[in-house]
Amino acid sequence: MEKTDREYYTLDDMFVSKAAKRTRSGEEEERQRRKAIHEHQQLAARMEKCPYCFDSSELSKHLIIAIGTKCFLENYASPKQEGKGVLLYVTEMPKKVGSWIRSKSMFRNALVKMFEAKDLDCVFLEINMNVKKRYHMVYECIPLPKEVGDVAPIYFKKAIMESDEEWSVNKKLIDLSSKDVRKSVPKGLPYFSVDFGLQGGFAHVIEDQHKFPHYFGK
Repeated sequence: MEKTDREYYTLDDMFVSKAAKRTRSGEEEERQRRKAIHEHQQLAARMEKCPYCFDSSELSKHLIIAIGTKCFLENYASPKQEGKGVLLYVTEMPKKVGSWIRSKSMFRNALVKMFEAKDLDCVFLEINMNVKKRYHMVYECIPLPKEVGDVAPIYFKKAIMESDEEWSVNKKLIDLSSKDVRKSVPKGLPYFSVDFGLQGGFAHVIEDQHKFPHYFGK
């Protein structure tokens, strides 16, 4: 009777097998290390040219009006908002979500009070696209006349329902009246959101990032 492969398996074979496994493991670790270095270099290059990164030479530092622990507030004059005041940005890297939400809430309360003192309403916009590239989160505050602010929810709801793809995989309009956007939109999906003053608003999961306009809502 011929011997099976298992019977021919010797101590030397065992050492060779273990050595091969260690080699494969080492090669995988090296691939992961190179991948991590490459991703870090890509992120560093993007941050260096990012107009919202605090340490970037591209940031217009003379427009900064307040600095928090995790984000900062910046005046931004927009041609689209000519005659309607300024855009106010709160920006922060997305990996610190908990701190970002607390800082965002603090600035949001202050901005609403400031505009109320001027007899103005305001809306807060966020477009979160290209999630894997880890861009800064930008939360925009746009002041509006009271009469425009009163009907803003109607116009935004209509615009969202008519936006993006005709046939959506995800729910077209998400109500944010009782939940924050990060508890309403599945993690990792791109989205647009709008809040009205201190009230909740709407969110929309973006189906096609290449077609969705970056200026939507402005």
